[in-house]
Amino acid sequence: MMSFFSLILFVLFVFLFIREKRRISLSFLFIAALANLALSLVAFSNQIPWVNLIVAAAILASVPLSVLFVSIYLLLNGRIMLKKESKKLANMLSLLLSLLIFAMIGMFFYIFFISYNDKFAVFYLGTLLIFMYFSFVFVSFLAYAIFYHYWKIWYKPDFIIALGSGLIGGERVPPLLASRLDKSIEQYMKYHQVPKIIVSGGQGPDELLSEAEAMKKYIVAKGVPEQDVLMEDKSRNTMQNMLFSKAIMDEMKPDHKSIFVTNNYHVFRASIYARLAGLKKCEGVGAKTARYYMPSAFIREYIGIIMMYKWWHLAVVAMIVLFTAMILRSVI
Repeated sequence: MMSFFSLILFVLFVFLFIREKRRISLSFLFIAALANLALSLVAFSNQIPWVNLIVAAAILASVPLSVLFVSIYLLLNGRIMLKKESKKLANMLSLLLSLLIFAMIGMFFYIFFISYNDKFAVFYLGTLLIFMYFSFVFVSFLAYAIFYHYWKIWYKPDFIIALGSGLIGGERVPPLLASRLDKSIEQYMKYHQVPKIIVSGGQGPDELLSEAEAMKKYIVAKGVPEQDVLMEDKSRNTMQNMLFSKAIMDEMKPDHKSIFVTNNYHVFRASIYARLAGLKKCEGVGAKTARYYMPSAFIREYIGIIMMYKWWHLAVVAMIVLFTAMILRSVI
């Protein structure tokens, strides 16, 4: 029965993925299908003597060990980020998340093994449910974002949209943006110099020129003909990148296909904006990012995803709080 349900989930995922792969809901279906498949394998192992005990022991051991490993990894990564990057909140996310996990572990041992109290125990379980919910959303997002990033693009684009980022000193292209532009040039050469490159990025209050202008100078200096580089210099965020670039493409070729280039951690969320902007054929290509930077970058993307659908998440949190309050009333 469980294997049949796994098949249903898998078929449903494939069907929806083929129709429109740029949806966050697919990430939950993706994880549900994988989890159900794993449960089916566990159920199958019960039919084999001793194997079920080994599988059960492995599962019981893997959960706390995984939590411990992730906590230590994020803590060490946080220290590296503090050494290599500026001490901004966005660069401290992996460190802060590790401290939160350690705090949850510490609270568990204190409440249930050192100073047990019914009220505190119920409050902790409610907090744990909220933490587990957001952990599930994060794991789903991360797994599907990686899967989506490596999915091959099967069509030939008419346009390549290079998404901008901040400039150094108000006019120079930083390494992060340079990696996007180099990848855009690589894609331009891959498709035999046929697509037009749209450099997309407006001018910030602390910038001497628009990101698009700086990006165009960089690409042209690398040997791309100037007439093949179009500027979109009004956008201030990813959604505007997509909307304003779409306007340029619609004017030049109404029935267009495109790809966008950003850093690998940003591909999936940017693809959602592309769908919301009405770009029917627009998939993402990711430029490489330094490995030490990836955890904080993915956490930042995850927060962005949460904010995009904040009312859904607030509704879930409200239900958990209500459930916890009902239990607390019965305990008092």
